[in-house]
Amino acid sequence: MNKNKQNYFTTGEFAKLVGVTKHTLFHYDKIGIFSPEIKEDNDYRYYSVFQIEVFYVISALKELDMPLKDIKAYLDKRSPKELISLLEEENKIIDEKINMLIRMKKVIEGKLSITKEVFNIDTDKISIERCEEELLVLTECSNVTNERSLAKAIANHVKYCDENEIYSPHSMGEMINSDNIKKGKYDNYDYFYTRVYEENENIKLYKKEAGLYLIAYHNGGFYTIDKCYERIIKFGQDNNLKFEGYFYEDVLLDELSVAGYDGYLIKISISVKL
Repeated sequence: MNKNKQNYFTTGEFAKLVGVTKHTLFHYDKIGIFSPEIKEDNDYRYYSVFQIEVFYVISALKELDMPLKDIKAYLDKRSPKELISLLEEENKIIDEKINMLIRMKKVIEGKLSITKEVFNIDTDKISIERCEEELLVLTECSNVTNERSLAKAIANHVKYCDENEIYSPHSMGEMINSDNIKKGKYDNYDYFYTRVYEENENIKLYKKEAGLYLIAYHNGGFYTIDKCYERIIKFGQDNNLKFEGYFYEDVLLDELSVAGYDGYLIKISISVKL
């Protein structure tokens, strides 16, 4: 090596200087993305001081989640115009990621609020409360005859929400026609739903109307929910209430916080007239 060694670093020195392992430098050389300026016959490798800037460019592009093959392709044809095109595209990707993080933050904050409120609930109490209008994403629950077909209907609802980018802190809920409840058909669901907070121009939303609703809670999962409905019916009879439309089942505690259906906390509501 005839060049001034003061301007060059061994593989170990360069790796330490830029904060990576020697293995990373060997890998970059192997795939042709970043090679030492000098390779001697004894396999000694030397990186020049000027290569530090190039390595930091590669590191910056990696921070943008660019695959190594794309980084190599860019470096092979880099130019001011190529840089502008690259940064414009990466800027769009970053905006999408920011929007996704904002949505996920809202979901987490909402789930946190819902779960904290559980500790203020008296599960033995049945009340009548005035509720605001709510927006629901619905999928029909038809041809459900057993647990297998029920699972398929649930999966269909989840898929529909995913395809339409529906993000909500609320667990999936169920709607049951009040006539079925009166007949003791407590698991004869008409719709699955997910509550959302704003209109979505891509899908049709169902509006749960504002008004007076009977509110009850069941802390025992779906297998024993008939007991809660029996309490609701008796309460309605004792207070001369008229049930209208659908019963709504909102799961407040699900598998994220409890293990198994027996631990689920379910809120049941139904529009009433006094």
